[in-house]
Amino acid sequence: MVFILHRYIFRELFKVFVLSAMALGVIMSLGSLLRPVQEYGVGPKQVLDLLYYFMPITLTFVLPVAALFATSLVYGRIAADNEFDACKASGISPAMLFYPGLILAIIVSIANLLLSFHVVPVYVRKAEAAVKADAKQILFRNIQRQGYYCLPGGQFRIYADAVDVKNSGLLGVAIIDADKSREKRLITAESATINFDDTAKTNEVKVFAKNAFQFDEYGGAFFKAISIIGEFESPMSDSVKFRKIDQMNAIKAAPINYYPVALTAWNAYEQLTLEMLFGEINNVLSAETANFYQLHNDESLIRFTGEKTVLNNANSTIEIVGKVVLFEYSKSTGELAKNYRGEKLVIQLSAETAVRPSSKIILTFPNAVWLDRGIEYMKPRYTAKDLVLPDSVAAKLGEDVIDTAKKHLYLDNPSKKLSALIAEMKRKIRVTLVEIKAEIHSRLVFGIGCITLILIGIELGIKYRGGHLLTAFGFSSIPAAALLIFIMAGKNITKNQRSGFGDEIGVAFMWLGLFILSIVAVSLYRKILRN
Repeated sequence: MVFILHRYIFRELFKVFVLSAMALGVIMSLGSLLRPVQEYGVGPKQVLDLLYYFMPITLTFVLPVAALFATSLVYGRIAADNEFDACKASGISPAMLFYPGLILAIIVSIANLLLSFHVVPVYVRKAEAAVKADAKQILFRNIQRQGYYCLPGGQFRIYADAVDVKNSGLLGVAIIDADKSREKRLITAESATINFDDTAKTNEVKVFAKNAFQFDEYGGAFFKAISIIGEFESPMSDSVKFRKIDQMNAIKAAPINYYPVALTAWNAYEQLTLEMLFGEINNVLSAETANFYQLHNDESLIRFTGEKTVLNNANSTIEIVGKVVLFEYSKSTGELAKNYRGEKLVIQLSAETAVRPSSKIILTFPNAVWLDRGIEYMKPRYTAKDLVLPDSVAAKLGEDVIDTAKKHLYLDNPSKKLSALIAEMKRKIRVTLVEIKAEIHSRLVFGIGCITLILIGIELGIKYRGGHLLTAFGFSSIPAAALLIFIMAGKNITKNQRSGFGDEIGVAFMWLGLFILSIVAVSLYRKILRN
């Protein structure tokens, strides 16, 4: 008899639960597509793919709501039809009638924990991979539609007269590079090819332009070929919210595995490299005897000297000023190939590499006088690329980017910019670790809290049986909202860095919300048993 009754109640619960979960899931999934559609211009096929990938994400929130709706509705109807009273009159304990709802609550709680800790992160990465796999088509589609595409994050904007989708090419190209880590520049080219990095750790786009003109603060220059590397925001927002538990543990063990942390660490490491190179060049050129500093790449050996060495932190460059002389020798023959002189020479780390942090150097000599066979010519701009970082500097840089930047052992007086970058790196690591702690506990509280919320839905459904069927659901939404408030407030307290105990207080606040709701659930249950 009791088994038949349990099966009857569970069947009713399951029908309402499945239908409401499907309806709410589709609605919320469509809502989550608005940002990718608006900002990335994804096509119809990608919309369907993302709808599939976003479904587990929405189910994390939909399942508890659907279960709450089903229990309050079904148990409210059972009580309103006097079936609950008939069972009590037959000698069946009211507690026995709670078992189907409790089983559903446990199922939803387990499903929620599995989804949040294991399934959702996997599908978020799949959704991101789907968008990145179609990144070229998104870029081409936007250029065809409006004539330009602004890379997410606003790093640079690409204009083109026409696109060659088959060869991943653009024709009649103009690129505005507004990367804050280097000087602003405008690049125009006859044609360019686009490649997106599809690795898990980086989000980069590489534009390879042919017969290009570059205009920056040093003037204009012509290049037969030039590449532009840019980083862009993760389409699905690179956040600990979308990480599996083992991934979060890996980040705690090695924060460099987390891209936002790695980005700040790379910036600090590159600034450290630049300042160490500056110190070495300054020591050589400021010696009592006139000395030349030497750099090289695969083809050339470059020696230069000047009166003064200046570290320009605004543009992340080293400037050699005052009676600058440069000699370029052929590495294969050892003969002097070129001889330049001028008033300023600029050295910076290369941004034309997909490897971070950069270990290549670009040397620029604007408005240099070129001496050829005794005749002087004005050269608007001399550039040497892919110069190798000197061994004397590279040997002092450790493989651990974060540890090397933190210690900066070989710098007696680090610049304010380097100190600020190191402080930002430390802050980002600290924030990431507390975000991981807050995220783990919030998932646990919400997952376990599903049981309490669904039990409250059952109890309120029985209590308000005389009212409208949706009355109980409306009242049971209040405890659900309260739990979410406790979770959100606890996460904000955890992330608050002003208090040294902020993370512990925030975690305790989340669990306090669950404890209070548990007391409410027990109180309502006891009242139902007494009536």
